[in-house]
Amino acid sequence: MFAVDVKISQQNKIKVFVDGDNDITISDCARLSKHIESFLNRDEEDFKLEVSSAGVGKPLKVFRQYKKNIGRNIVVETYDNDKIRGKLISAENDGVELLLLEKDIVDKGRQTAKNEIKSRFIKFEKIKEAKIKAAF
Repeated sequence: MFAVDVKISQQNKIKVFVDGDNDITISDCARLSKHIESFLNRDEEDFKLEVSSAGVGKPLKVFRQYKKNIGRNIVVETYDNDKIRGKLISAENDGVELLLLEKDIVDKGRQTAKNEIKSRFIKFEKIKEAKIKAAF
C-alpha cells in the first residue's frame, strides 16, 4: 500500500487515502488505521481518523497509480480544458501515453464507422485531473 492523499480538517478529522499494487480490503484499511493511530496521542489532541481506498473514479494523485493502471481506460483533463479519453499504455517520469480512437472523416463531412488508432503523449505538467474509467 502507498499513501495517495491526506486531508486534515479544522475539526481534526484526518482522512488518509491509500492505494496499492493489489486490491485493498477493508481489513487492510483497519490495520493501517490502527497503525497510524498508535503514533497519535488523544490525550494531547482529540481527532477522528478515517483510512480508505482511493478507489476507481477518484482522481489519480501519484505516479505509482499511473503505473498500476497501465492497460486501463482513462480520462485526462488538461489545464487547456481538453478531455482526452483512451487506454493508458505507458507512464514515464514526465508524462503518460494513451491510445486514442479517432473517427475517420470522409468527403462531404460525414463520419464513417471506421476508427483509426493513434497514440498521444501528455506531460504531467499539462494534466489537471486523470481518472480511471471502467468503460467509455
